[in-house]
Amino acid sequence: MTAHALPGPSHDLAHDGRDLALQLHGLLKELDPARWRPELEGSLREALTTVRAGMERLLGALDGHPSFAALSDALTRAHAILTESLPAAGLTPRQARRAWKAFRTQLLAAYTDLSRSLEAWDVHVPSLRPTNYARNVFHVAWAGVAIAVLWLWPVRSIVLPVIGGFLLAGWTMEISRRRFPAVNDAIMVVLGKVAHPHEWHRVNSATWYTTALFVLAWLDVLTAGLVAVTVLGFGDPAAAIIGRRYGRTQLVNGRSLEGSLAFLVTATLTSSVVLVAARPALPVLPAVLAALVASACGAVAELVSRRVDDNLSVPLSAAAGATFVFSLFGLGA
Repeated sequence: MTAHALPGPSHDLAHDGRDLALQLHGLLKELDPARWRPELEGSLREALTTVRAGMERLLGALDGHPSFAALSDALTRAHAILTESLPAAGLTPRQARRAWKAFRTQLLAAYTDLSRSLEAWDVHVPSLRPTNYARNVFHVAWAGVAIAVLWLWPVRSIVLPVIGGFLLAGWTMEISRRRFPAVNDAIMVVLGKVAHPHEWHRVNSATWYTTALFVLAWLDVLTAGLVAVTVLGFGDPAAAIIGRRYGRTQLVNGRSLEGSLAFLVTATLTSSVVLVAARPALPVLPAVLAALVASACGAVAELVSRRVDDNLSVPLSAAAGATFVFSLFGLGA
């Protein structure tokens, strides 16, 4: 997408929209079911009131600027939710949790629209990845399939056609989604339980994951690929669960120190076990060191990935780290 030029006043308005979006991002993270607590309700109401007032000011400033129509529409929808759908006070804890969860679902959709409207001005805000245990299970299960293929058939002539079939299916689906909105709606109804909100309008993470696996199979680095799929398959869900529940030390792109450490530890342990078990001829020291370096590379890639989907960047980075270690010991990847 080609961004609009940003002269002075327009630049300020677009970045005011970004600031409001970032405030919403932080509040939506606090409203995540894994973190929400009844005692947070008072402070959340105050913060939401502040954001609503900021939206009113920005909507007034956008009035008369037709080039900001999409941003104005997105802000109007978000403002309406903050005005009309805010949960009532005085509910029981169970009622409050249910009401705030429903409110968050509406506000999450508005945030997605707001972030998309800002992209036209080359202003990007983090995608929200709410707690989704079904997605975590799917993530691990899909990694298990990839691990089984690479464990049982570590031969490029077998792996490449298998992954190539998945790759063809994935990108055919993506092209169909863009050309036919009804197809997108049907696919996302099926994948709705495991999809992030932004994936309604962007390439699905599973497609990027399959693309990464195809690149590794094409390069014939199947042992490093085995490490990479384990790092992503177990490290990413661990980071998501721990980061959303316990993340307090914020780093970049919506990630937390706690989540990144969970990624590193979980990915290192699981990939060490898988690598030693699947490749018994491989000496233990380079195997464990490769798992550690690959996990560290994957954790950094997951941390800094913003415009590139981490289901592409993490396995490629992890495989590069493992390949580097194997080369130090004179071993093939």
